[in-house]
Amino acid sequence: MDSSGANIETRTIQNCIRELMELPVIKQFAVVWDDMGLEEKHRAARRATMKEHLQRLLEEMVQEEQELKRKLAESVQSCTKELQQLCSDLSLSCPQISEQLTLLERERQLRSQVDSMTKEKHSRLKRYKRLAEMEDAICDSLGEETKMVPEQQFKKFPSEEDLAQFRKRIEELEEKKEIHQAEFFSVREKIIHVWEELEIVPEKPFELIVSDGDIKNFILSDSNMKMLVGLFQELEGKAVKFQGESLYLREKIASLWNRLQIPEAARDNFNNLYSGFTSKIIKALKNELERLDQLKKQNLQRFVLATRAELHTVWDKCMFGEQQRREFSPAYTENFDDDSLSAHESELDRMKGFYSDNEEIFKLIEKREKLWIKYLEFEKSDNNPDKYHNRGGQLLKEQKLKKQVQKDLPKVENELKTVLTQWEQDHERYLIVHDERYLDTIDRQWGEKKQLEEQEKLEKQKAKVESTMMELVYGSKPSTPLKRRAAGTPPSSAPSSKVRKVGPSPLVNSTASSTTSHGSVASRRAAQGPGKTPSRQQRPVGAGRNILKEKNVMPTFALVPNESIISHGNTSLASTVSYTDFQNGLKLGLDCQKVQSNTLPRSSSVLRVDII
Repeated sequence: MDSSGANIETRTIQNCIRELMELPVIKQFAVVWDDMGLEEKHRAARRATMKEHLQRLLEEMVQEEQELKRKLAESVQSCTKELQQLCSDLSLSCPQISEQLTLLERERQLRSQVDSMTKEKHSRLKRYKRLAEMEDAICDSLGEETKMVPEQQFKKFPSEEDLAQFRKRIEELEEKKEIHQAEFFSVREKIIHVWEELEIVPEKPFELIVSDGDIKNFILSDSNMKMLVGLFQELEGKAVKFQGESLYLREKIASLWNRLQIPEAARDNFNNLYSGFTSKIIKALKNELERLDQLKKQNLQRFVLATRAELHTVWDKCMFGEQQRREFSPAYTENFDDDSLSAHESELDRMKGFYSDNEEIFKLIEKREKLWIKYLEFEKSDNNPDKYHNRGGQLLKEQKLKKQVQKDLPKVENELKTVLTQWEQDHERYLIVHDERYLDTIDRQWGEKKQLEEQEKLEKQKAKVESTMMELVYGSKPSTPLKRRAAGTPPSSAPSSKVRKVGPSPLVNSTASSTTSHGSVASRRAAQGPGKTPSRQQRPVGAGRNILKEKNVMPTFALVPNESIISHGNTSLASTVSYTDFQNGLKLGLDCQKVQSNTLPRSSSVLRVDII
């Protein structure tokens, strides 16, 4: 408080004292003293005493007020420290109190803040204790250590973030507990099933707890869950082992039954009596196999032949060729002793294992072979002219099937090449099918197909060249067949309007042409009579034989320009053979400009041809 304020308060106190002096009680002192007749000396002494008492009273009051001020200051200081400590414990920022306030106001605000922080501290502590109890219960069931420490061991009071992390940890523990519980019941059910299948009675303490099924007695720790899964895997492995051994024994027994021709009734009775794969069943199967082995030794020859027949069946499934089969020489001997039977059985087991390990590859090869056969069949049918004479949309169905084959074949071959390449790398040898590496078989088949196509193409070209040469010599064959004449209709003597008329220039400029055995086209037509059309079949026999004898020799003729080829009443070579065909023929073999025709006598005249 400033000096002006203090002066005002001092004057106010002085006025209060003056008002006190005006009270009737002060006047009573004078009345009493007068009644007593006290002298002035005594009255002065009593006034001095009264003054001392009043002064002492005021001093005591001041001291009391100063003490109250000191206590307020101490309270402010104490509340400030307590507030700072609470804020530090609660990880909160400490509120600032204005220094302009009086001690009473500051003390009041500080006390209010301390009370509020204290309540927050108790609330956090209560929530922490509840979370700690939950964590303790869950960790007991999971066999884990708690992370939340008791209140007495607090190094730092938990903040809101700490409580949130503790709450999250408890949620994770609860989720883990639920997962372990579900896994426990699931794995336990499988273990009980395997126990029942194998007829096993639990004996160990851990097995007894699992068999009991009370989740309260089973600690869901990671180690126990690992032991539980390990127990199931051990039992499952034992079951698989027993099952595989049982299956192996049953296959051996079935094979021996077939070879010994055991009646079906006896087989069914045994299978019904010893179904499953427990230790007792396996023991019974071994006993039956031993009994059959004794019978087998009494029928060695029949067993060897039966095993050999079964071996041939497996060879067929493995696509073995003759050379591969002959590598097992006991199959081609007449020795029927124990060693031969053992060799056959060992080879049979080996081949069964080989087929079982590579069954998918053999199925893929078989699929590829079927597609290849269909592919070749479709390729062959494409060259069949009768394929267009179909009913019911058969051609359309074949085309769809052909497209599907053309689509599937490359895919299967690529997959097969990948599988076979990997197989050969893994086994460091080739996969032989029908005495040949199958990858080489694929390449060989495609190479043979390509070679066949080229050979067919060359044969077609050769036939076309021979046909062109024949047409150049004898005339072209009509592109369309003549219409059949109705029965009883006389042949028309009038020449066809479609026949090209040519001038009277002679075809052969020689005097000997009329007397040769070949004759001219006109003389042959005249000999046939009116209305008959000359054909290739009516060609002189000698000429045809001469051509067949010299089919590899190109027919020769001389080219004389500026003269046309004609025939009386028939189309000329110029009208039926195009220049392009003629030129192609020349490129293929007619490099000479003047050659003699084989169809005419060597002394006959020169053939004159006009190129139109």
